Amino acid sequence: MKTFVALFLFCTAAAAQNLTLGTKLELNTLDPHFFASFPTVSSHEYIFDKLYVYDDKLRPVPSLATSVKLVDDLTWEMKLRKGVTFHDGSPFTADDVIFTVDRVPNVPNSPNSFAQFTRTIESLKKVDDHTIIVKTKAPTPNFLGDLTNVFIISSKAAKGATTADFNSRKAAIGTGPYKLVQFVSGERLVLERNDKYWGRKPDWAKVTERIIARDPSRLAALLSGEVDAIDAVPIADLERLRKDGKFAIFRGTAALVHYVALDSARDESPFVTAKDGKPLGKNPLKDPRVRKALSLAINRDAIGKRVMEGSAEPAGQLLPAKYPGASQSIKADPYDVAKAQALLKEAGYGDGFRIVLHATGDRYPGDAAVAQVIAQMWTRIGLKAEVEVLPGAVFFTKASKQEFSAFAAQYGSEEASNSLRALVATADPAKGFGTANRTRYTNPIVDSLLTEALVTMDDEIRQQKLTRAINFAMGDSPLIPVFYPIFDFAAKKGLVVTPRAQRRFNALMITPAK
Repeated sequence: MKTFVALFLFCTAAAAQNLTLGTKLELNTLDPHFFASFPTVSSHEYIFDKLYVYDDKLRPVPSLATSVKLVDDLTWEMKLRKGVTFHDGSPFTADDVIFTVDRVPNVPNSPNSFAQFTRTIESLKKVDDHTIIVKTKAPTPNFLGDLTNVFIISSKAAKGATTADFNSRKAAIGTGPYKLVQFVSGERLVLERNDKYWGRKPDWAKVTERIIARDPSRLAALLSGEVDAIDAVPIADLERLRKDGKFAIFRGTAALVHYVALDSARDESPFVTAKDGKPLGKNPLKDPRVRKALSLAINRDAIGKRVMEGSAEPAGQLLPAKYPGASQSIKADPYDVAKAQALLKEAGYGDGFRIVLHATGDRYPGDAAVAQVIAQMWTRIGLKAEVEVLPGAVFFTKASKQEFSAFAAQYGSEEASNSLRALVATADPAKGFGTANRTRYTNPIVDSLLTEALVTMDDEIRQQKLTRAINFAMGDSPLIPVFYPIFDFAAKKGLVVTPRAQRRFNALMITPAK
């Protein structure tokens, strides 16, 4: 009997050190420089570290770097943390930082490159193993913020490595709190604690992430005890879980916007036709009055309350007003069918037209349902609106090739310059502009203000320029901000989930209850 009790207690203790998560977020690569998207970044945080990270007040704080000193407007002296080793035992040095920065803009076939965060770097010079001199092409006030987006990899393990090498474990060797055990793309990720981690000791000896895209399946896994916590709690099941004494709900906001992008660049657009399907011979989305009409036709309050069941706040710009550089004057467009119809008539489209809205069905909470409701709202102003829902992987491949006329997606950033640079700046790979501008919108005024802001070291003047850029961009309606998501996580009792503004879901934000 004593043997049985001892064995039971041992097994219980071991289980308590293991954590299994069920996530909606699709993970299809462990290459930390391949795809700048929050699902992949969330999982990369286990294995890799960055030079700087954001704290809970969204201030850049040291991580693998210990300090950065501005020598002059174009020169930074960076000190690196000593005594840090990679998972294979090799030491972390300046060579790894230089290797990483060189690799970031050169990853083949990247659908959304991290190069936007390194393009300003002119050169890096190694002074010694733990000191680097960084020269920038221009004054870079958000230099530390940019560093929070770049994971450092091993110059030894990743030399000549491809994205496939990271996925096969060959190159996925970092300095992070967990070591890779197994990765099956789109299915699961298994990790073990790095007991030699330089930072805070991770709470969990073993972490398993199961990718469960279907909401009912993910919820069922939580209810059955197959997983300990889930993200993207199905909206319809929130109240049920709140009333169940075995689980707890944790809610948090993020620096994300759910938006509809519109093809305002081409003379003809592939999914815009006359109502009978015949070619229009022109693209109505090029007219800002039409784009404004589509925005005014959306009842954001109804979407937030009914479709998202309170898990959304109406949006009027690229990021919530509380974040640096955001406009304090822009409000979400009101729901105004009459004004929308008048704008369409004024633009010469009083009889409407046919448009297809593309969306994901497995990426964000309520993504397909929101798209359907937006399409219904557009029909009320005379459009023949249809929805096509695609898997996330297919959707983003097509969107990156500009195969849509209108599509719904989300973008997140804690600082206005990143949102402007990615979403509405004229696409320019050399400058790292337009990395998520999948409609090829262009506005010289926005580009000029953004370019000036990015090299303005005075904080107050820089924020003013960013705010003006956002005001100009939103006044042109290149995309339609719909809502800022509120995220719900569920965990079994005994666990605490601490939501983060960067919209992450991983074991690093989950601790045992005290």
